[in-house]
Amino acid sequence: MDRQTDEKPAETQQSSAENGAENGAHKKKGFFKKSSAAPVHDGVNVAPATEMGEKKRLFGRKKTEHHATENAEGKKEQMVMVNGRPISRKENTIDIVKKWALMLIGSLMMACSVSFFQRPNRFTMGGIASVSILLERCLDNVLPLTQGQYSIIINVFLLVIGLIFLGKRCTVLTIVCTLVYSGGQAVFEIFYPKDRPPITNDPFLELCYAVLLLGIGSAIIFNMGASSGGTDIIALIIKKYTKINIGVALMIVDYVIIGISYFVFKDWTLVLYSSLGLFVKSFLLDGIIENIGKNRYVTIITEHPDKISQYILQVIRHGYTMYDAQGGYTGAPRKVLITVCRKGEALRLKSKVKEADPEAFVIITDTKEILGRGFSSI
Repeated sequence: MDRQTDEKPAETQQSSAENGAENGAHKKKGFFKKSSAAPVHDGVNVAPATEMGEKKRLFGRKKTEHHATENAEGKKEQMVMVNGRPISRKENTIDIVKKWALMLIGSLMMACSVSFFQRPNRFTMGGIASVSILLERCLDNVLPLTQGQYSIIINVFLLVIGLIFLGKRCTVLTIVCTLVYSGGQAVFEIFYPKDRPPITNDPFLELCYAVLLLGIGSAIIFNMGASSGGTDIIALIIKKYTKINIGVALMIVDYVIIGISYFVFKDWTLVLYSSLGLFVKSFLLDGIIENIGKNRYVTIITEHPDKISQYILQVIRHGYTMYDAQGGYTGAPRKVLITVCRKGEALRLKSKVKEADPEAFVIITDTKEILGRGFSSI
């Protein structure tokens, strides 16, 4: 009896030692038991991240995941994760093309403002374009350089500064916008040389068009996460390290340039026109950026949430929050769905809610800013 009692623990120890050795070997080889179920992101199955992918995530690198899912018609399509939001490859390509097209359009609009309206009227509404106008006037008999050439030289220097403080991604976009902006000025100089008079005899009308083209073009570029170079880079650096908004940052830098312009042209009328143009442009820039970035906060109270929730996940591809509620008058149970989306998506969602549940109650609210996955980063 004593012998059996003594042998049993020895047998147990042997078994435990074997299991420990086996587990140790498995740990060395990296064999861990994992769940076969893939994690779910907003209703879409996503393949589990690999060990290397997990390391990249921990070190803060953006990771694009590829997986297949079914669209609203039940057809499988290849999906990619962009900023935490699953979209199809086709939509991703269209978004990239649209982004670059908008940046080119914005850069050319700014170049038109300088070449056709600012330079002929000697408006100096800040920016490297105004500095190059002043240099062209002051150094006309010293250096045979045009306003566009001065702009390219100064912007290259500031691009190096932007590379240091803003990072490679922003600077790559900024390089393209700066080249198009400065190159556009150089090309437009061929058709509209400096000795040619203004288009009209109304300086205020030309100031209005100069401000509109410059403000809208700058807003488009800023909204794409880039800049047109020059003082825009300085403004982005100020915005990154302080809480000053873009309009105020640009105004501080550009009013110094306007003050210098008086000592070059000796004309208070030009200084006043330029000051007015810069003041209006700064507020126009802020207003356009805020309106472009506005999204919709949608609250849906319904008795039939299934079709609506699937539409949010599979068609406009956003997440949602759902909780139970009760009607205050009828006492009937309801479901409340909350989601945020862009303007066009909110219109489509409203149509779908009307189709799925005509008795639903929908509240759509403008948002000033949305931070989080799928939108701007925190």
